[in-house]
Order: sequence, then C-alpha cells, then structure tokens
Amino acid sequence: MRSTPPADGARPPVVSVTKYVPYSGIAHAGGEYALQHYRALATDFDVTLIAPATALNREAVTRSPAWPVLLLFGSGPMSHDRFKILADIGSLIRGSAAHRWFSRALRRSSRACELLAGAAVIEFQWSEMGSLLPSVRGVSPHSRTIVIAHDVITQRWSRAASTAPDPLRRAAYRAAAWLSARRERRTFESADRVIVFSEKDARLVRSLAPTARAEVVRPGFPVPPAPTRTPRDDSSPLVVFSGAMGRPDNDAAARWFLERVWSRVREVVPSARFTVVGANPSAALQRLAMEHEAVEITGFVESMDPHLNLADVIVVPLHNGAGVKFKTIDALLRGIPVVATPVGAEGIEREGAISHITEDPEEFATAVIEAIRNPRPELAGSIRDWAVTEYGLPAFRRRISGIYNELISEGPR
Repeated sequence: MRSTPPADGARPPVVSVTKYVPYSGIAHAGGEYALQHYRALATDFDVTLIAPATALNREAVTRSPAWPVLLLFGSGPMSHDRFKILADIGSLIRGSAAHRWFSRALRRSSRACELLAGAAVIEFQWSEMGSLLPSVRGVSPHSRTIVIAHDVITQRWSRAASTAPDPLRRAAYRAAAWLSARRERRTFESADRVIVFSEKDARLVRSLAPTARAEVVRPGFPVPPAPTRTPRDDSSPLVVFSGAMGRPDNDAAARWFLERVWSRVREVVPSARFTVVGANPSAALQRLAMEHEAVEITGFVESMDPHLNLADVIVVPLHNGAGVKFKTIDALLRGIPVVATPVGAEGIEREGAISHITEDPEEFATAVIEAIRNPRPELAGSIRDWAVTEYGLPAFRRRISGIYNELISEGPR
C-alpha cells in the first residue's frame, strides 16, 4: 500500500516507533524528551505510537497517554521481561539494534503494517529503533522517515572502552563500538532526516554516515519558575546530583564524586551537604554514602523540584554516556551553577554556561567550593535567559514542526 497525501483539512499521520511510551511524570530524561516531542507534533499531526509490550510500557499505558498506542507482544522466551538481559546481548551483537522479537512482531502485526503503510512520516525514537528502518520500508516504501538519535550509540561504547578498568572489558566495548558504527551508518544513511540534539552529535552522525542529513533540534523543556531562594533554618549549602540512579553511568558518577571530590569540599566548607536524587540507587552507592558525612540518597521521589530548587550547586560528574545531558540543561534553566566533567557538559554550546568543566578531582572540588562561596546571581540570570531561549518549548515546537512539514512538502518517496 502506498501512503497518500491527506485530504484537504486532514492532519498528516505520523507513526512513531519508540522504545518507551512517555507519560506525564515519566522518570527518565529520554522519556521526557519524547513526551515534549509528541506534544509538539500533536499541534499539526495525528500521532500514533508503536512500542514493544515491555513491563515499563504496559505500565505506561495505564497512565492514560495522550496518543493512540499499539503495544506489540512477541513470541518466544526472548520477548519475556525476565530474559531481557539475553535480548540485550542479542541487540548488542547486531550493532545495538532493536530487539529481534520486536522486529518480528512489527512485521507480523497487520495493524502495525496498516498504520505504517498509511503514514506520511514514520519516525524512530532512539537510534536502536532506527535499525528497523529497512524492514519498515518494505511495508511502506513511500513514507518519509526520520530517526531521532537521542545519542550516538557508537560514541557511548567508545567511551566505555576508553574508561574500562581491564583489557577484557576494553576489548568487548571496542567490539560493541565497531558493530554499532556499522549498524548506525546504515541507519543514518537510510533515513530522510536524522534529528540530533547538538552540533557535536551532528558532526558525529556525519562522520559515521557522510550522506546522512542531520538536523540539530535543541531539546525542549517546560521552563521552571525563576529561582527564589527559600530561607533555611541553617546556612548549609546544598550540592545536588540527580538522575535515574539505576543507570550505571549515573551510579558511577555519584560514586566518583563521593570517593574523589566530596571530602575535599567538606574540608573547606564543613557545613556543605550533598544529595543524590533519583530512583534505584545501588547498594554500593548507599554503603558509600554512609561512610561520608552530610550525604543523603533520596531514592525515588515524586518530584525532583523541591531538591533542585534548594540547590546551591548542581554537579554532573559523568564519565560515560553520550549526547546532551538533560540534567545539565535543567540546571541551566533553573539558574543554578553547574560544575561538570566534559561528558556532563557536552552539547552545551555557549561558552561560560557551565561554571567549570574538568575531570580532575581536585579541580572539580575547587570549582564546587568557588560556586558555593562566591555565587554570581547576575551571571546565573543571564545564562538562564539564554537557556530559556535555546531550550524552551516554543522554539522547540517551531523547529520540530518545521522539519516535519518541510519533509512532507517534498512529497512521498
């Protein structure tokens, strides 16, 4: 079946093949991006989601998502949640691709094929889902296609190889990077557009796939109110790190800060406190926190706002991962000073937006101390104003809608 232009007055149909079904209050940054992405598209397009029927997505649809969702169930043991680790290994071997069971379910579902065949645009949220592009083209050869690369997975594996503590893991990560590069090259070159979140990622996409059409779209965020410092009962400055703590990159970052940086900060600012905000902290992180003074591990919280709004400094001490770090953008939008490693600061393309960028523990501690002792509210305010212009929702919505409308105006493939 060939996709046809919508009738006059009808809204063009967009089908999104996505890893996660977002909902208001979703607890991870990629899901929050997807939520704002779909809200932006909903102004001009009819959006339908197709996603794997994982436990997370089954839970998500009970929260009344604002768009039609088709969950696909697989057959065989690899489609069960308890065997996810084995499915992930298979994904890695195939270049960090979508799970094979989901690929089969997508091809076998008559409803999914009907939706795909009728779409003006088919998008793939996350690079992994972009691996499905060739099989989707077999169902809908004339629909336009977009891959939203939340990050470039090849860089993630390459960084893991460079920081791995032993030769065996370094070799495994290098192999994963090679397999991912080969797969991402095919994915990016096959898509009509590749949306990335920074110029740095656009350069990465073009280095992997020279013919790819990479478009930079700064992620959009609801703008929090301008910070107002709530009077405290004490004068204890607060340092905060936030994130989904079940992610190994976040866990390693928090432990690095505690082991290498925090004691030095406390020596100079004895009243300082450190809070790690986010769900699923590891037992190792919680044990480490108990060895240090003035450290709180919150675990899951309904909202991070009460913790973030009281922060004097936000730290982003990441050493692995790829792409723009949404926790960094969120801090800038709040007007809170940020001290980060190069990985934590990447993709933020205004010089001086981050208070200090370093991987050296002593220098990192000195920068945190400086941010505590010498707040610069006027500079923080100007950076916040820039961040609102750069990452606020109005600019994001205009850019996303413009790309999709432009692609549709080019006509079917």
